[in-house]
Amino acid sequence: MEKEQLTTAEKRKLKIEQLKARLQKEESRLNAQLRKERTGQLMAFGIYLEAFLKVATPEEREQIKARIGEFLEGRNLDRAIAGIKRIEVSIGKDINDK
Repeated sequence: MEKEQLTTAEKRKLKIEQLKARLQKEESRLNAQLRKERTGQLMAFGIYLEAFLKVATPEEREQIKARIGEFLEGRNLDRAIAGIKRIEVSIGKDINDK
């Protein structure tokens, strides 16, 4: 249908659809920005935790491993435990290299 032939009601519906599409696009952009910020925060915290685990005593590391299961489950728990094991292997190599 050509724009000249649209009734006032049809023009309003078209304008509403355009505004909804623009709003959805803006919400999507905002959500992407928020996800990017959260990802940065998680990475920074992960870097801190890794640095802490490298200097922590074996008892502190064991305590952290024991507590992780209280807060994480499934895939996230598996990833966290794998990260700690990777750090422990790295620490073992560093000790053996000295």
